Amino acid sequence: MQVKPSARDRIIEAARAAFRSNGIAATPLDEVAALAGVARPNLYRYFASREELVRQVMIAEVRSVNAARWERITLTGPVRPLILDSLVTGHDLSQDYMANVTLVAEAASITAELMSHDEGLAAAQYEYWGPLLDYGRGRGEIAVGLSNERIVRWFLTNHVLVAERPELIPDRDLRSWFSDFVVPPVLAAQGGTS
Repeated sequence: MQVKPSARDRIIEAARAAFRSNGIAATPLDEVAALAGVARPNLYRYFASREELVRQVMIAEVRSVNAARWERITLTGPVRPLILDSLVTGHDLSQDYMANVTLVAEAASITAELMSHDEGLAAAQYEYWGPLLDYGRGRGEIAVGLSNERIVRWFLTNHVLVAERPELIPDRDLRSWFSDFVVPPVLAAQGGTS
């Protein structure tokens, strides 16, 4: 028996679809409500503001990407290739969403604010990265002086940079870029081999 999604979940999924089609600023809340099958005033029963809806959509998107990454990655062997595969896979899975929704001009400031200060969005990121980084720490492969928070912020900063300005990466070789410049700073000196 299939469980019917709650009104809140339907609103989030409707907003995800509408934001992908139109962008955040160009999506009227009437459209989100219609797609979700609720009256527009009911949106405010579940989300205090448009910004809160955007926040919840971004968290849902992060969790969706994280679930897909876990399907592809297993915590075995050295951590370096796991981090590299996680970064590349995360970029590949979220590229369209990042380019079409969160990095367009009207949403860039919302995205930057949420990524830098929002505890819910940070928690969604740590749901994925925490176990992976803890696994690497257990193997002695993560730099001792770096907290998970700093490492995840480093990964997110690079993720946004690459998504927003892919032309900055020589030959658009993302795997080499992450391998050469993003992963090494988080590894302990002996953790750099695959």
